[in-house]
Amino acid sequence: MIGRHAEIALLRGMIAESGAGQGNAIVVYGQAGIGKSALLAEVARTAGGDPLVLRVTGVEAEAELPFAALHMLLGPARQLIAELPAAQRDALRGAFGQSEGGAQDRFLVGLAVLTLLADLAGERPLLCLVDDVQWLDRASVDALVFAARRLGAERITMILAARDDGTERPVDGVPELRLSGLARPDCEALLAEVAADLVPEARDRVIEEAEGNPLALLEFAGTLTSEQRAGRLSPLPLQPPRLSLAGRLEQSLRAAIRLLPERTQRLLLIAAAEDSGDLDLVLRAAQSFEAGEGFVPRMAESPRGAEDSERWAADGVGAGTAGGFGTGLAAGFGAGLADLEPAERRQLVRVSEDRLRFRHPLVKTAAYREAPLAHRVAAHHALARVLDGDEQADRRAWHLSAAAVGPDEETSAVLAATGDRARQRGSHASAATAYERAAQLTVDRRLRAQWLAAAAEAAIGTGQLARAGAAADRGRRLTGDPTVLARLAAVRAAVDAEHGGPTPAAHTLIEAAAGIAGNAPDDAATLLATAAGEAWFAGDRAALGQITELLAALGPGIDTSLATVAGAVRGMERVAAADPAAGLPLLRAAIVPLRESLPTPAAAGRVIGTYAVFSALMTGDDDAACEMAAAQVDTCREQGLIGALPHALQLLTQAQILHGRHAEAAASGAEAWQIAHDTGQAGRLRHLHGILARLAAIEGDDERCVRLAQQAEGAAQERNGSGWGGCALTLLDLVRARHEAVAERMARVLDGPLGHTVIVTFAIADYVEACARLGEPSLAIEAFVRFDAWAAASAQPWAAAVAYRCRALLAPPGEAEAHYTAALQRHAQGGRSFERARTELLYGEWLRRGRRRSDAGVRLRAAMDRFAALGATPWAERARTELAATGARADLPEPGGQARPLDTLTPQELQVVRLAATGATNRQIAAQLFLSPRTVGFHLYKAYPKLGVSSRTDLAGIDLDRPA
Repeated sequence: MIGRHAEIALLRGMIAESGAGQGNAIVVYGQAGIGKSALLAEVARTAGGDPLVLRVTGVEAEAELPFAALHMLLGPARQLIAELPAAQRDALRGAFGQSEGGAQDRFLVGLAVLTLLADLAGERPLLCLVDDVQWLDRASVDALVFAARRLGAERITMILAARDDGTERPVDGVPELRLSGLARPDCEALLAEVAADLVPEARDRVIEEAEGNPLALLEFAGTLTSEQRAGRLSPLPLQPPRLSLAGRLEQSLRAAIRLLPERTQRLLLIAAAEDSGDLDLVLRAAQSFEAGEGFVPRMAESPRGAEDSERWAADGVGAGTAGGFGTGLAAGFGAGLADLEPAERRQLVRVSEDRLRFRHPLVKTAAYREAPLAHRVAAHHALARVLDGDEQADRRAWHLSAAAVGPDEETSAVLAATGDRARQRGSHASAATAYERAAQLTVDRRLRAQWLAAAAEAAIGTGQLARAGAAADRGRRLTGDPTVLARLAAVRAAVDAEHGGPTPAAHTLIEAAAGIAGNAPDDAATLLATAAGEAWFAGDRAALGQITELLAALGPGIDTSLATVAGAVRGMERVAAADPAAGLPLLRAAIVPLRESLPTPAAAGRVIGTYAVFSALMTGDDDAACEMAAAQVDTCREQGLIGALPHALQLLTQAQILHGRHAEAAASGAEAWQIAHDTGQAGRLRHLHGILARLAAIEGDDERCVRLAQQAEGAAQERNGSGWGGCALTLLDLVRARHEAVAERMARVLDGPLGHTVIVTFAIADYVEACARLGEPSLAIEAFVRFDAWAAASAQPWAAAVAYRCRALLAPPGEAEAHYTAALQRHAQGGRSFERARTELLYGEWLRRGRRRSDAGVRLRAAMDRFAALGATPWAERARTELAATGARADLPEPGGQARPLDTLTPQELQVVRLAATGATNRQIAAQLFLSPRTVGFHLYKAYPKLGVSSRTDLAGIDLDRPA
């Protein structure tokens, strides 16, 4: 290739790396005609290592056909589908329409793709080439990108190519290679090969017009007359100068189309409208328009009433057209194979025995746009006529859609059925498009609202929040049906929670729940429970009170588990109202029933699971919180619920941090972050940033703590972060002795909307310590009274211990020791080892200041050892410094003592090792952790020498639990 040596070298290097066991992926971006397809072809032709090459090219006409591209790409691997883990096998078969139903989770198909590609790469390296990604169906893109981000140690290189036209890019989170225009010497070299007869003046003008675009160079050179090529006529501007390069190219190609015979133009129009390259289909469609078989479009029915007319127009439905196509047009479509010869001679298309391919997608675009609207409509109807059979139902539906020039109830119903099929197969983006188009083509307000609700729900399922919100808003204007309004409200609330904050989301859900309470009490209870969570994080106590009243009004008729959730919501409301004595018993009473109801199916399941963990966290029951969060994680793994897994892992991470299981929390949090990132869950990432910031504060990683906290708080003051980011900065400032910063931040947080939340309540002890250090303990008295009331109501020994520690800090010097002693007695009953170490540290410091060096040494050494075991490096260093001041030897122990080898593992290695120790195979571990089997093997290979073992059988003799 001319001018692409650096790019080819880069891609060849990637192929070599993957052949050595380092999987990789890249997306090549560039404007139309820049040479993306040629680059992929060259890489495939010259790839070293004899890789197996899988290829697929996006087809614009198939952009709404669920998993069409994936089905084509994985053709050589279909025989391996039966060997996939059951959940992945069923998901992929459902996606391909080979079994009833699809994946419960859209990302499970991506995991199946990853496993399938890994199986293929087991025998020889694999090169996946995916061209024209901008025209792939969204479901295929999501699956491929999910796999591309997790290739790990697989011998796979995935190269995707997409047009860069300034709009939203189809691929995110994959390294990029951007193709620019050819340098002038390369342009001259290319023209020397294909247009050597150009005189310098003509050559220079072509190069100037083409802007380094190879296709433009070829096309513009080809448009010059012999006189211009020879320099006998001046090469004037080839296209109007105000047009962009893409516009000039299209105009040039459309001019070439106009020079073709009419029958050839019509044949190219059908080929462009279909775009599958199926020559037999194109010819049959052309023959269907022989004289007497032409389609005469029906005149659109007028909307019913002026008001309907306005709404109809607002939804983008045209008013229809009169007239039709007679036999003259029909006869014009009676084209055959011989009519393609003029287009072949001009190298606009390539025709083989059964395929018709345009030389470039821009040629296809020119052939389609050059035809009048009436001809395009007729072409789509011709194609719909010959696409018969159930297997062609979706293609037929989209051609009927393209042919509709006004309301068409029959086509609307066909598209709604297409949306149903796409949703069942797990292709939410295609479903959303089908439902939206179905809504456009009907004048029935009831049906339009239902299909807009379905479109909004499907858009939420694929993460397209703006699209979902727009569909929901249109639907709400069309209906008064409480059930449909509730569906639309759930979508609107999800969008508001992400973009507008929890307050509007809560009120939207409350309004919708009130409307369906009489007919669907369980659904109403689920909406209200979700609303309560939003109101909690918004600090909207009035909304919490309203939700509590509405839940009580539902009575005993709702599901038992939801009734328990209603009790937990009442507890939340009381806690938010500063009445923990009334609230915590209600929350504590909900823990056991909710635990016993897990796992639960359907939409209420996540609500019930969240409230189970939340009730335990709010009451300080860390053991129960860890147990129930772990159960939710297991359920997500077993059922392949990849999209739901980050939330479950987030809850587990929170519980593990509070419990003091910091290394496990790091592993859980890292996995949650990676999957949330890979699946585009921006709101979940913000919350995780705040949680992981606390771990960074404990470990003393200042830069990471600040960065994560800022990322958590960066959107509307951590609107979904529940205060974790701010409290992480508080903890970091405390260990760095920035006590004024602690006092200022905590005073602000306690007076703000998040002041009642779990982590802020727990951080009151930090506020007390900072104020005591500043010599102004009275500043924290009011906050301590609040914490003391919560600790008493929680009945947790560790909470009582922290309350006694706070009393010691606030008490006169002569009374402090009794409080410290009482605190250590409560700590001895278990719970929160990090808090116990802090109590021992503060008591030791108090003893040292009282010149009781021996007693201080005992407490300080215990604190130092405990902090070191927890990986709390700056806290251990603070204890070591105090211990050294007593005159005792103060060597900082290795974190974790004898468990130190375990601490050298990365979070991913720790997860893999623990599962391997249970006897799970690499394939089973991969299915649980959503990795490829070879990547699991790589992690074990890296972990064995760190642990001093040589095989998985040796893992049975290692204690893989962290010290508490």
